[in-house]
Amino acid sequence: MKSIKRLMGLAMASVMVSSTLLTGCNSASKTSGDAKDTDKEVELSFYFPNTPQKDLQGVQDALNKLVKPKINATIKLNLVDWSAYDQKMSMMVGAGESFDLCFTSAWTNNYFQNAGKGAYKDLTPLIDKYAPKTKALVPDTFWKSVQVNGKTYAVPNFQQNAAGYGYSVQKPIADKYKFDWKNAKSWNDLTPLLEQVKKGTNLIPFEYAKKSDPFISGTTMYGMEALGDSKTPGWIYLNDKDLKVVNQYDTQEFKNYIKTMRDWYQKGYIRKDAATLNDTMADRKAGKYATQWAQIDSGTTDYEKLGLPFQGRMFGPSGVESYDQKFVEPMLTTDKATSSLLAISANSKNPERAMKFIELLNTDKEVYNTLCWGVEGKNYNKVGDNRIETLKDGGYQLWSAWEFGYMGNSYYDESWPKGVEKDDKGNKIWIDLNKNAKGSPALGFVFSMDKVKTEVANCNGVLDEFYYALSSGSVDPDKYQPELVAKLKTAGLDKILAEKQAQLDTWKKVNGK
Repeated sequence: MKSIKRLMGLAMASVMVSSTLLTGCNSASKTSGDAKDTDKEVELSFYFPNTPQKDLQGVQDALNKLVKPKINATIKLNLVDWSAYDQKMSMMVGAGESFDLCFTSAWTNNYFQNAGKGAYKDLTPLIDKYAPKTKALVPDTFWKSVQVNGKTYAVPNFQQNAAGYGYSVQKPIADKYKFDWKNAKSWNDLTPLLEQVKKGTNLIPFEYAKKSDPFISGTTMYGMEALGDSKTPGWIYLNDKDLKVVNQYDTQEFKNYIKTMRDWYQKGYIRKDAATLNDTMADRKAGKYATQWAQIDSGTTDYEKLGLPFQGRMFGPSGVESYDQKFVEPMLTTDKATSSLLAISANSKNPERAMKFIELLNTDKEVYNTLCWGVEGKNYNKVGDNRIETLKDGGYQLWSAWEFGYMGNSYYDESWPKGVEKDDKGNKIWIDLNKNAKGSPALGFVFSMDKVKTEVANCNGVLDEFYYALSSGSVDPDKYQPELVAKLKTAGLDKILAEKQAQLDTWKKVNGK
């Protein structure tokens, strides 16, 4: 039987996919008090994923001028291309390479798996001593969500975690084709518009990329919640009072989704190299996508109700306005509470200084915004006390303030509606959403992989071979979805589901569920 990898290779022989690893620099700072870790300047290596940036060195230099006087350390910014990040960090962790900090989450760099196998340092004592303000800033729900066997191995980046999901559509396109965007409730409702875009424009009708996969990244859209890493088998239905653990890859919801994606792929609505595509920022900046999947907590109609003009999520990178519409209302789930984390390597030689840097990212607005947006006048221009406009040729446009710390400290960029900066109204909107959004029935449950590490690793290998080909519509779902399920079973699927169920049942009893 031909493997999917070979099939995909033949189908996309003309497609070239490249991964770029950029290495940058670090910053240092000085803190009074602890002679043990402040008498000598150190360099902290920080790994995070994003699109390669021309001015990474310049931003690193500016960052270090701020950080060094505060904690007597410099930060080496190791930016790794989205397409290479998981593999890079997996290799480093596997080889026991020394580094200090890294971005991790429930959807990339496999937080729960890495924490469970000892890749990250237990931060519990370090947080109390070196990051007390961060501890107070982040709600208890988020701290509980990152615990593995009662220990804290990462610091949550408090941002727009309560997640609603839906899509964005270019406003000129929706207006041109008189598309009723407010009443689109599912993927299939977009099909007529995608057909018109394909026939009448040079745009790519729908964006698909591995890093923003619409199934494993948008669990509540399908009435389900992930338990632990969202890609690992074993989800629950949100409306199931018994909280029965199921294989999400064998549900009707997944079958319906991949059937739609296959239809779109065959009709040319999705790029032919979608199964191997990680980073789409270049195409986003060029305004090439007519529609895209999106995490939407407050959409166009929400801002309209507040009397705020909203240019849409597409506007920031591309300058093209969009309508943003939710399929489901925001909900706080454990996988979203762990969607953006900073961890310290178990092999870090300077964990105390690394934790002090995390404290700066959460409490020092100048340090945080330099990492997020770069240097004023070079990478962005200030257009208000707390509002900026990024410079498209400035060499530094990450568009991911959510990666680095407390997002309430971020400048408002051009993708935010005008007026939200007054009285910090924009931040208050998402903070209130986080505090008041409905919690999932398993909120706070954390799965320990200790007893099924081998099975999880084996299943991840199967998913690497099959999943993105299916999810992007690149292969026949009728043939390869059953094969995926069969290979997952051989890899240990049933043992994982049983272990998740046992742990969840125990958690239910302890928490009175």
